[in-house]
Amino acid sequence: MSRVLFLATAAMLSSTPAHATDLVDAWRAAALHDPDHQSAEAERDAGQEAAVQARALKRPSVQVQAGYQYNMTETNAQLPEDLTPVFTGQRSSGRASVAVQAVQPIYDAAKGAQSTQLREKAAIADVQFEGEQQALILRVADAYFSVLSGEDKLTSYTRQVEAAEQQRKGAQARFDAGRARITDVREAEAQRDAAEAQRIGAEAELAYARAAFSELTGLGAEGLERPAADFVAPVPTGSLQDIQERAETRAPAVRAAEHSARAAGAEIDRYGLSGRPVIEGVAGYQGQFRMGGDGGNGIVPDRIQTASAGVRLTVPLYAGGGIQSKEREAQANATKALRDLDAARRDARLQAQQAWQAASTGARRVAALNTALRSADLQQSAAATGRDVGIRTQNDVLNAQSQSFATDRDRAQAVYDYILARLKLAASTGDLGFEELDEADRLMTSIRPETRP
Repeated sequence: MSRVLFLATAAMLSSTPAHATDLVDAWRAAALHDPDHQSAEAERDAGQEAAVQARALKRPSVQVQAGYQYNMTETNAQLPEDLTPVFTGQRSSGRASVAVQAVQPIYDAAKGAQSTQLREKAAIADVQFEGEQQALILRVADAYFSVLSGEDKLTSYTRQVEAAEQQRKGAQARFDAGRARITDVREAEAQRDAAEAQRIGAEAELAYARAAFSELTGLGAEGLERPAADFVAPVPTGSLQDIQERAETRAPAVRAAEHSARAAGAEIDRYGLSGRPVIEGVAGYQGQFRMGGDGGNGIVPDRIQTASAGVRLTVPLYAGGGIQSKEREAQANATKALRDLDAARRDARLQAQQAWQAASTGARRVAALNTALRSADLQQSAAATGRDVGIRTQNDVLNAQSQSFATDRDRAQAVYDYILARLKLAASTGDLGFEELDEADRLMTSIRPETRP
């Protein structure tokens, strides 16, 4: 997506009602704020100039040369008196010259191969920037969910500290009434202190996550849109084989490697064809003009003009073996480029498999943790009831409480991991863009497409 489009969408957002920052908002902001992305955009713009250079190879080249020369001559000859005025004295003259030459390539096989190289270079720049755009989405999503995860941990450990303190007070009251042991109080204190230590760590983790998000997007990290409490993770559609086959042809890294391999093949052609004749159309004009002075003697005309047009044939004969060496070097580089392409396809298959499995298992894991969270809450209630009737200990209650908080954190993290895995799955096939990110937002918040600003 171009920078102009990013600016336009940012302006559109500024005129819409305020709403919690979601993934799309964060991505748009990062595209305008992140220096790494802007650097990649400038690199893309530079690479696209190769296409202009490729077209220039087939166009005529025109050059102009101009000059001016001033001459002064002094003659002192020992001649008869009647001849002295003719052959002695000072004479000066000025002469200007101008030359224009135009050359139009007619047949140059090596330049044709060079033109192919340059076009492939421009294509590589486009594909690499496309990959950077997808990488930006993943970086934004990772930073976004790191903030949410940090908030979840801080909230969870804070609640755990409060709950443990409540249990401690209850245990202390029961101990004072002679209905509990001092160990119940000490166990609650230990649970509270452990949760407090984790809360302090979560505080630092959240501060860093918020700073990283703000550095990336330029936005505040408070009040980010969160997944719904009843979030349901749909299982990704499509078989693993279909995803891998698509990744082998559509992944940006694979497409860039394909263009690199074609450019390397053109390099072989460039040197292999450099020994062929080159035919050019040549047209020129030359003019010389006397510019003042007293040097005119009627012998040299005041103006000389020449115009020419024709065809020039150049046949390379011998370059010391350098061309053949360059061709062998190009062949080796082409072999390397093909092996790099094989490696890119292999990596694309593996990345697609990893993302597909993460999304597929992530959906099942979210469902399992939803069930586990309900069970943990029931277990906590049962442990508290059992303690009150004397069949459970205070430690049982604390453990059940800790398990409930941990399951809640795991469930939230599983949701974030699942959404991120879906985005990575789309990126593995080169399909990650606005639509996939917007779908992730709708999946989290259940906002219908027509209600989205």
